Amino acid sequence: MPAASLGSCRQSPPVVLLYEITILYAQLLRAVMGQRREREARLMTGDAVAATIAHEVKQPLTGMITNADAGLRWLDRSTPALDRAKVAFEQIVADGHRAGAVIESVRAIFKRDTGKRTSLDINELIGEALVLARGDLQRHRILVEAEPNAEVPQVRGDRIQLQQVLLNLITNAIDSMADKDGARVMCVRSEVREGASVIVSVTDTGRGIGSQELEQIFNPLFTTKSGGMGMGLSICRSIIEAHDGRLWVTQNKPEGAVFQFMLLADDATSLGASRREQSDDPLLSSRL
Repeated sequence: MPAASLGSCRQSPPVVLLYEITILYAQLLRAVMGQRREREARLMTGDAVAATIAHEVKQPLTGMITNADAGLRWLDRSTPALDRAKVAFEQIVADGHRAGAVIESVRAIFKRDTGKRTSLDINELIGEALVLARGDLQRHRILVEAEPNAEVPQVRGDRIQLQQVLLNLITNAIDSMADKDGARVMCVRSEVREGASVIVSVTDTGRGIGSQELEQIFNPLFTTKSGGMGMGLSICRSIIEAHDGRLWVTQNKPEGAVFQFMLLADDATSLGASRREQSDDPLLSSRL
């Protein structure tokens, strides 16, 4: 019996060594696979990158064309309205700067660059996005109900990126109601969730989203629009998730859709980052 025990002891060191080597290789394999998944998650095809840039730059370019047409019309009058033309041309300059900022923002998305994040008033961003979309809202006779909560805390993020998220969601709401008969109402609301996060919702009374489409709507290159690129909502989700937030959609009853995103309050964002290291006024209800 003692001899058997001695034999077992003599065999133990190689067994223990083999076990440790197996564990080491398993950990190494998990690390390699994790890095590969992370790298693949960040890569996009050339078509997707081109679609992303084209989609994001389209909005400021459309604004430039609209303002250029307006400016020329003011100048073509028998008595040119120079002051109004000047305003239109100044807006073109602003749209040009915004296009440059959007391109830089797209670049930052792919680089995961968080260097330009500051403390932001989400209600102010909502107001800015509604002003940028004013022309389309007026053209399609959409009633805007802005319901900002004055108690919402500030969030930490990239101003251009979060503004693009809001503008994309508002533009989608407009598109969903553009050909609709009856009431066209869009509600943009901000609210506090348990003191540590901010919820922003964009609700429309448009054609809505089918139950099957709800599961695919955020997939890259998936679109329900005839001329769509299928990148807008995918970009929005990437931006929100890069800000440690969440973006989702539900059906609006009796018609339309509700897009919502959640962002951590500024203090909560700082706390989350620390833990990882250790381990114009909003528009009120009016017809624009």
